[in-house]
Amino acid sequence: MLKTLLKSVRQYKKETLLSPLCVVVEVFIEMYIPYIMGLLIDNGINKGDMDYVRKMGLFTILLTLVSLVLGASASYFSAHAAAGFTANLRQDMFYHIQDFSFENIDKFSSASLVTRLTTDANNIQQAYQMSIRMAVRAPFMMIISLFMAVSISWRLTLIFLVAVPVLAFAMILIIKNARPYFPRIFRAYDELNRKVRENIRGIREVKTYVHEEEQIENFKKSTSKIYKLFRRAMFIMAFNGPVMTMMIDAVMLALSWFGAKLIVGHQLATGQLVSMFSYTMSILMSLMILSMIFTQLMMAQSSGRRVADVLTAKPTIVNPAKSPLTSVTNGEVVFDHVDFKYNKEDAHYALKDIDLRIKSGETLGIIGETGSSKSTLISMIPRLYDVTGGAVRVGGHNVRSYDLKTLRDNVAVVLQKNVLFTGTIKDNLKWGNEKASDEEIVWYQSIEHGQVADSADRD
Repeated sequence: MLKTLLKSVRQYKKETLLSPLCVVVEVFIEMYIPYIMGLLIDNGINKGDMDYVRKMGLFTILLTLVSLVLGASASYFSAHAAAGFTANLRQDMFYHIQDFSFENIDKFSSASLVTRLTTDANNIQQAYQMSIRMAVRAPFMMIISLFMAVSISWRLTLIFLVAVPVLAFAMILIIKNARPYFPRIFRAYDELNRKVRENIRGIREVKTYVHEEEQIENFKKSTSKIYKLFRRAMFIMAFNGPVMTMMIDAVMLALSWFGAKLIVGHQLATGQLVSMFSYTMSILMSLMILSMIFTQLMMAQSSGRRVADVLTAKPTIVNPAKSPLTSVTNGEVVFDHVDFKYNKEDAHYALKDIDLRIKSGETLGIIGETGSSKSTLISMIPRLYDVTGGAVRVGGHNVRSYDLKTLRDNVAVVLQKNVLFTGTIKDNLKWGNEKASDEEIVWYQSIEHGQVADSADRD
């Protein structure tokens, strides 16, 4: 999954590397500042050496400014890389979907594809930004803080031997119980998008047959399902805050108690205890950040799988591997004992043993009730679907032997539900011929309305 998704990073590799680099240097500086503060207290304030205080104070201010610049740079690089990566990811998905057959689209569903291009992509963007910044910062902060704490007082660091395993166990328990909800949440999003899409496309029918209340109720059920799933997941994840707060308070209390004893016994200086407080907070805060990262990564993991499924899906209809036909000699259409079913595992056939021959120039009307597979039959000719059994031939050749563009340029299908794309009416009319002049557009419209008797009138 990660290998598939990370292919979309492309031109944003530099920002992806610069962000963690800035974070690492920033963390080193931040973790060095508490150590300097301890020296300032013990060697400057306690001894009344104001020159030492001024010198170390100015040095601390300088380090803080450098850390600020590095932190801002890391934020910029991570945001830029994440936004660019997600833009590429959406583009890759959209371009790949253009190669999908109707069978591929039926498998994922239009509603699910919209969710993957929007909600899932947003989740991946947030997780990616956290991964190249916060996910680098938290472990480094914890490791360096732990090293510095040990260098100050190995006795006090024994407190972490109890606190960290307890906290890790609580986090694992929370993640394990919350994880199963996120795939269900995204499936609920797909269902909601499907219902909204159907309702908008069929708004005339809804109003004509007075089904507004029924559609509103369906919408409420879908949103209620998402709400309940999210509430359960977030209820479990919410335990992370109280557990972290309780552990921080317990560790700070233990540190104060045992640290005070060491100071009284002249085994620890006051400044060293102040530094220990800073490093302890850094260790515990890094664990809290890691818990937040794991929460986001859980959501992104489900989204990543869904996006990767789209990117790795192979179009079921492709051009012939060797020498595809690039011309259609005549308009003869033959259905040679054609069978077709939408779901290969389903026993129901939409078309069964269709044996039909339409000579070039003939006109044939196929009449039947709604759902009798008239549109399915027509879809076999331009290879919008491939037959399950038998063969469809155009111009004496199996449609599978034609170049797809050649075949579809020579088969005109007028759908029963027309769709306007973004742009003017003229832009939509030029879908059939991008280079059509205004005169040609007017002429073709005249043909459609029966105002021109034959093609000779065009001249």
